[in-house]
Amino acid sequence: MRNSFRASFLSAILGVSALGLSAQSWDAASQARSWAKQDKDDSFTFFDPAAKTLRTWMRDGGLLGSLPTAKLDDSPERWVLDPRNNAWITHGSTVTQVDRTGRLISNLKLPAEVGDLGWDAKGFVLSYRTTEPYLEKRDFKGALLWSFGSKPAKSDGPAPRNLRPIVMDDSGNVLMADSNALNLSVLDGNSGRKVSETNLLLAGGQPAPALEGSATERGPLAIWPGKGVIFAAVKAVQVPAPLRASLQGLVLARLDLALSRLEFLPTGLDESHILVGVLESDAIFVNPRGGLMLVKIK
Repeated sequence: MRNSFRASFLSAILGVSALGLSAQSWDAASQARSWAKQDKDDSFTFFDPAAKTLRTWMRDGGLLGSLPTAKLDDSPERWVLDPRNNAWITHGSTVTQVDRTGRLISNLKLPAEVGDLGWDAKGFVLSYRTTEPYLEKRDFKGALLWSFGSKPAKSDGPAPRNLRPIVMDDSGNVLMADSNALNLSVLDGNSGRKVSETNLLLAGGQPAPALEGSATERGPLAIWPGKGVIFAAVKAVQVPAPLRASLQGLVLARLDLALSRLEFLPTGLDESHILVGVLESDAIFVNPRGGLMLVKIK
């Protein structure tokens, strides 16, 4: 990739009318602020803190629906909408099921705080903030389908808040980042069994290096659908010095799983932006100050 990049408000690039948002009162292009994760239909669900509401939005369809969360004691941290359009919302070490009207249906106590969440048609996968990797998959009734790793015991006491981002690939596998490694663990989405680990190489054939700095916070992962490519958001200061060159702010690590190739791409964005997905040839970021940004990828 050349050192040039494109990053701008989504509304400025595509036009509000093209997004079908001109008649909507809430516009992700200028108002989205939260974490989100791209769904299979290319929709995104954002949290609107001003209205205490989850907003589901699609680039070609605008605002698709809203789900109130005012009855929750805490602000949502991660969430997924199930096939009935109920929300499963994590906050601390609890996941709460909320129906489309905002009524609280159930609370499930979890073994630790949730760091990331992914899903498929059968249920959702929780990646916990634990000392060692621990994941659970639950169906859309809350029942445990499988677990991976060692379940933390209450007697373990406070643990490092290790964040292990996950993403579901095109085959339904769960891809998990761990610690400072850029290689990913691949888990079978139906059983939770670890089936492989990536073996990424730099362009010169050297093994993928570890990131620098603390391992307690990792940026999100996003899949480029149909391409066999995963993007990891990392801070430029995390990129090993020999590879950093002129990289600044937020960087995309491009993980080509088919070719086992790793490269670092500039975004032109500062570290506060949140990677939420990939649409066509653009990575989509949330600006926490409000709005969506596009960065051209290859």
